[in-house]
Amino acid sequence: MTPAANANPDCRQLSPADVEPATLVIAQAFVDDPLCSFMLPFDKTRVRTLRKFFHAYGEVNIKNRRGFGAGDPLSGVAFWKSPMQDNLSISVKSLSKFLPLLLTWYPVGYFRAKAILKQIDVLHEKHAGVPHYYLDNIGVLPSARGKGISSKLIRPFLEKADAGKTPVYTDTVTRSNVALYEHFGFQCVEECLVAGTGVTVWALLRPVRLQ
Repeated sequence: MTPAANANPDCRQLSPADVEPATLVIAQAFVDDPLCSFMLPFDKTRVRTLRKFFHAYGEVNIKNRRGFGAGDPLSGVAFWKSPMQDNLSISVKSLSKFLPLLLTWYPVGYFRAKAILKQIDVLHEKHAGVPHYYLDNIGVLPSARGKGISSKLIRPFLEKADAGKTPVYTDTVTRSNVALYEHFGFQCVEECLVAGTGVTVWALLRPVRLQ
């Protein structure tokens, strides 16, 4: 069973028809993200590359029923992994969707940020070693921020986690996001400055709610 949020009218599961609008939403949301800025330091190149990356990333996640959206027109996107889902394995067919990135600065940016990406994985494994819900990415259009879109994309899954007595994990490289997640009951379990990058990774865990 996947973490369907269709029962909540404010949060819907995305379909293949949503790939392009979801790409535009999350690419705009991540333009100033510290990790993306470190990977892709040139503004114009970053915008183009993020659109290509999130198009491929979004298409694979939506196909695997991990993409959710809020707003009409779409103004917020989140990618959730439920404890019932396996880790995504990129098939040869899916891998082809990422080939256009080879003609961008993404490969250089990936190796530039490899230590940050590794630290994100290390913290995830360290603090969420049991079955859990994982908020992989969430993005809201700048023009729609402050209107409760993030809440619509997060609360339905917290309710499912509480019902199943399951922890929830996420991470961020943006300091201001820590307070946002703490508002939803997450606890910062580790803060790690990645040497030589100036980028900090915050690991956030929402423990099992017993009541």
